[in-house]
Amino acid sequence: MDNENNISVLIKKVDRDYLEKNFGILLKKLYPMRKEAVERFNNKEAAYISMTAGFVLMEAYDRTYGGKSSDIIIKKGENGKPFVEGHEDFKFNISHSGDYVVIAFTVSEDINSLGIDIEKIRNRDDDMRVANRFFSKSEIDYISDGLECSDIDMRFYKVWTMKEAYIKMTGKGLSQRLDSFSVNPDEFSVAFEEKTIDASESDSIKEDHKDYVKGTVCFDSKVFDGYTLTVCMSCSDKKILNYEEI
Repeated sequence: MDNENNISVLIKKVDRDYLEKNFGILLKKLYPMRKEAVERFNNKEAAYISMTAGFVLMEAYDRTYGGKSSDIIIKKGENGKPFVEGHEDFKFNISHSGDYVVIAFTVSEDINSLGIDIEKIRNRDDDMRVANRFFSKSEIDYISDGLECSDIDMRFYKVWTMKEAYIKMTGKGLSQRLDSFSVNPDEFSVAFEEKTIDASESDSIKEDHKDYVKGTVCFDSKVFDGYTLTVCMSCSDKKILNYEEI
């Protein structure tokens, strides 16, 4: 990596025809744990996505350490977040949607954790129904404003990817209530949501967010080819993100 303080984001379009024609050869090139995972899929589409994700991770590892990605072993740390055994300094996160698999990775000591999410922007009739169920009031207001400028789908997926990237960064996953925090797409910030809930639940939510609501969270977002991609980082200041389609 050219600058260890930066973050690299690799974007890979899933080439289904190539994967189908060369499936057996490509399968042998995967690191053992990914190979076993791909072999367990009965669904071709799931197998192609998993295989692409494996090669994207291997590419990120090779760029960082100069090879030997075929030998990597993936372990799960706190909250089940994956890491490469022997390389805990290699922070990474993977996401996929539709035709794309993406990975964000870094070895920067200033970045404690990161998360990434990509979503295909669709014309949805139920944007506001989903938002009213899962999002905070300020996020709902932001999406609602899009009704006036025919931008509701874009706004919905911007909020959605920011929230998904954030919970992937914290490692809490969907066990973390989506309405327990609020993202601000205009300022690229996150805040704890004060709610009228019982004391025990409030304490639990505050514990979930205690390390991330004091200006230590940065976001970066990109829109391309009908997709929205967002990276969330736990760091002291905003980093340079290098995006590359491979």
